Amino acid sequence: MLRRLGKVVAWCSTCGVAAPVCCARRFRSERREPVVWSPGKGEALLIRNAEVVDVVGGTMLHKRSIVVRDGRIVEVATEKRGAEAVYDKVMDASGAFVIPGLINAHCHTLLPSTLSLAPDVLASMRRQVERCLEECVVHGVTTVRDAGSLPLLLKGFAERIERGELLGPRVFFAGSFINVPGGYPDFMPPTPAWLAERWGRFGYQVRTPGEVEEAVERNAWDGACFIKTAFDDRSLFVGQKPLSVMDDDLLGRLVEAAHERGLKVSAHHRFRRGFRRGVNFGLDGMEHLPADEVLDDREVERFVSAGMYVVPTVSVAWALGGMSRGDPYLDDPLVRRSLDNRREVLRNLYPSLFEPPIYRSIMRTERNSRDPSFPERRHLMYVVDPKIFTQGLVVGRENLNRLYHAGALIGCGNDGGVPQLTPALLGLEMVLLAELTDMAPVDVLRSATINNARILGMEGDLGSVEKGKLADLVILPGNPLQNMEHVMRPNAVFKEGRLVYSDRRYEVR
Repeated sequence: MLRRLGKVVAWCSTCGVAAPVCCARRFRSERREPVVWSPGKGEALLIRNAEVVDVVGGTMLHKRSIVVRDGRIVEVATEKRGAEAVYDKVMDASGAFVIPGLINAHCHTLLPSTLSLAPDVLASMRRQVERCLEECVVHGVTTVRDAGSLPLLLKGFAERIERGELLGPRVFFAGSFINVPGGYPDFMPPTPAWLAERWGRFGYQVRTPGEVEEAVERNAWDGACFIKTAFDDRSLFVGQKPLSVMDDDLLGRLVEAAHERGLKVSAHHRFRRGFRRGVNFGLDGMEHLPADEVLDDREVERFVSAGMYVVPTVSVAWALGGMSRGDPYLDDPLVRRSLDNRREVLRNLYPSLFEPPIYRSIMRTERNSRDPSFPERRHLMYVVDPKIFTQGLVVGRENLNRLYHAGALIGCGNDGGVPQLTPALLGLEMVLLAELTDMAPVDVLRSATINNARILGMEGDLGSVEKGKLADLVILPGNPLQNMEHVMRPNAVFKEGRLVYSDRRYEVR
C-alpha cells in the first residue's frame, strides 16, 4: 500500500512539473526576423523630409535629408541640398522625428525580470532572453551596456546578433562582478566550475591584490569594456543583513589594474558613504544613486570636478517600491503616483514584452507589493525590502537634481533584467526622468544617446545623427522634446544602415 501511494505521489509530482513546462513551450513566442531590409554594398539610402533632433546642439533640424551608405551617415543635408543627393533607395519620413539609436547604459540582459524559479518560468528563460534582445531594437535601443552577467554566455548571444541570426542591439559588457567574499551581489551564489567553463562566472570573490589582478585580467580577456564592483555594506532584501566590503588596499589595486588595461571602473552603490568612496578612489563612474542621505554641495562639486559619470536607474525604485508597515515615505505624492503608474504600465504594456509564465510571475510580484504584511512573512525566495526603494524615489531624486544642476555627466540605464524591468524599456526610464526630475527633455535625450556614448568611449561612432557616425536611427511619430513618451513607440529603427524594425508606416522604396 505504501509503495503504491509513493508511486502515485511521484507521478503527481512529475505531472506538476511537466504540465507547466509543456504549457510554456506550447505558448512560446515566435522569433522576429533580424532584418527587414538591408542595402547592397555601396548602395545609398536617402531618408528625406525628416525632423532631426540634434542632441549635441540641443536644436531641431527641420526637413533634413539623411544620406546613408555602407552603414554610416554620409550627410545630414538641408531640404535643398537633399534634393540634389544621389541615392538608390529612399524613405519619405514626412511628419516623423529622427533621433539617434538609444543606448541602455545599465542593464542585465541575461536576467529574466523575475526571481521565481517555477518550472514554467525556467522553461521560458532562454526564449525570454532572446525576446529581451529583440524588444530592445523594437523599442529603439540599438546598443546596451550590460552591467553584470555570465560573460561567455552573453558573448554567445552577441555573436548570434553579429552574424545576423538574432535580432538585437550591439552589446558591451562589464563581465563578472569583482568583490570580496560575502559582498554584494549576495543573492548570486558562486558559479559552479563546470558551468563557469561554459558560460563564465557571474562574479569573482577576491581576497588578495594578486586575486584582484587576476580577476581584472580575466574580465579583460573575456572582452569586458569596464570593471564593476560594489560598495553596499547592507543587503537589498528584508532584514538588510550586513555585507562585506572591499578594503582600501584591494580597491586601490582594482582601480590601478583596470586603468592599466584601459578599462573604466564603476561601482554599484546606494549609500552616501559609497558615493564619497568612489570619488576618493578615482573611479570613473557610479551606478545608481545614493538614496539614504542628501549629498552636500562639496560632495557634488568633487564628483563633477573629477569628470565622473552617474547612471541613475530611477526605474529601479519605480519597479521595486511597495507597501510595507512603518514606511514614512508611502504618503509622499511621488511614491503614490509611481505606484499607480506602475500598475497601469504592467497591465497595459508588459504583456507584449514577456513570455506568459514570466508575465504571470511579474503580476504576482505586483500583487504582493500591494500587501503591507507580505515582507514580514517567511519566504523561500529572497524578498526585497520595499522601504529601500520608496526612500530611493524621494532621496535619490533630490541627489540626481543636485548632480544635474551642477553639470554632472548623467547617463541613462534602467537596470532591465532585475525584477519587474526589461532592458527594452529604456524609454520608460526617460519618461520617468522627464516627469520626476528637473532634467530638461533635451538633456534626458542626451543622457540616453551622446552621454552614454561618451561613457562607453564610443562618441566617435554612436550617440548623435552626424556625418561619419554609424547609421543607428530611430524614427518616431512625434516630437520627444514635447512628449517623451514618443520614444517608447518607434515607427522604424535602423542599425548600421539596415532597417531592423518597421511598423510599415514608413517604407524603403
